[in-house]
Amino acid sequence: MKFSSLFLALSILTLGVACKSEVDNKPAAEVSDTSTTMESAITETASNAEKVVKEKSSIDWVGAKVTRDHKGKFKNFDGGIEYSAGKPSRIAFEIDLSSVEADDEKLTGHLKSSDFFDVAKFPKATFVSTSIAEAPAGTAGGATHIVKGTLDLHGVQKEVTIPVVTKTNAEGVRTKSEFTINRHDWGVSYRGAADDLIKDNVLIRLDLLFPPPPAA
Repeated sequence: MKFSSLFLALSILTLGVACKSEVDNKPAAEVSDTSTTMESAITETASNAEKVVKEKSSIDWVGAKVTRDHKGKFKNFDGGIEYSAGKPSRIAFEIDLSSVEADDEKLTGHLKSSDFFDVAKFPKATFVSTSIAEAPAGTAGGATHIVKGTLDLHGVQKEVTIPVVTKTNAEGVRTKSEFTINRHDWGVSYRGAADDLIKDNVLIRLDLLFPPPPAA
């Protein structure tokens, strides 16, 4: 009896350690419904924007299940930023979802299936900002801007609001953001194995370099 109780306690302790995730306790994007039309905004921004420096930028993610985290990235994406009076006024991005890469080859293939991104039906995700505002002093994480826009993913459009940290130097404008989204908001609801369920939130890490604002 004593041995059984000790074994149970050790099992619970081990599971508790395994459950710790990099996704937990990260800032969540504000998400709401939207009626924004995306395509014209993407086309307009693509033609007028300063292009992201892709070889010096990254879009990474962390997903979690009960037993462990999985890390990955999107290898192919494109986008740009518009400036007005030397300040960012709009950002637009497209992500090739078939370029998703995970830290496990089998998972990479599974993410492309209908259980997750369903890339055959939804080959890309897009984001177009609707507002870029300077963050109030003292905003958590040292955010310099608050970006609001429409994320179109898996055939679902939602408005998201995220904190962004930007720094300008001779190389350009470095923009970073870290936030979570709830995958169910975009209809990605595969549960995973019964004894190793997938968590709802996914951590997104953006590290993007844009050219500096054009000279006045």
